[in-house]
Amino acid sequence: MLFPFCLQTFKDSKVEVFNFSAIHLLNDPQGFTEKLFSKLRDSPKSLPFEMKIMVMNVISRVIGIHKLTLLSFYPFLFNYLNPHQQEVTLILTFAAQSTHELIPPEDIEAMVKTIANNFVADHCAPEVITVGLNSIREICSRNPLAMNSDLLKDLTEYKDYKNKGVVMAARSLIQLFRDKNPELLHRRERGKFVSENMKEFKKLQFGESLALESLPGVQVIF
Repeated sequence: MLFPFCLQTFKDSKVEVFNFSAIHLLNDPQGFTEKLFSKLRDSPKSLPFEMKIMVMNVISRVIGIHKLTLLSFYPFLFNYLNPHQQEVTLILTFAAQSTHELIPPEDIEAMVKTIANNFVADHCAPEVITVGLNSIREICSRNPLAMNSDLLKDLTEYKDYKNKGVVMAARSLIQLFRDKNPELLHRRERGKFVSENMKEFKKLQFGESLALESLPGVQVIF
């Protein structure tokens, strides 16, 4: 007789939603990631590609969330960064979410150049160029020092491309560096406001963070 009541109670109950995932609670994220990547790198060819994708996803998320250093992971991704690769958009996502400001810029710069060479070229389809530009923007938003002026100049020239998606992606990249590092942009790309306030801009070096003198809105408390 109690079963219908229990069943209805089960249906009406709601699953609790937490603002954190199990990844945040890892006891030793660096050790966990190193062991998992070692197994992925040494995995047999018979391992299904779908399984490799899932492992890469976990590794990249742990690196990004805990700001870990696993420099060998980025060259590993190079092998999959080409337009004809299966699930390449997912792999580009892994490249972005494993990037953070504590990774040496030269390691991320190599990955950015690989994406630019393979995806952002005149012989590529507009859809491929758009994906490449958006991926580079996402990576550089996490580590702006990974970009150099020569490469950025080449990429921003796509703002005059004949495809609307490519143009929007290039302009989005320009806007990112107006905020992050306008010194890399050509003067005409900086915009009037940025050009007039260049003296106030301070470029953060590797490992440097911006310290706030006070918390926004703290004056309301007093």
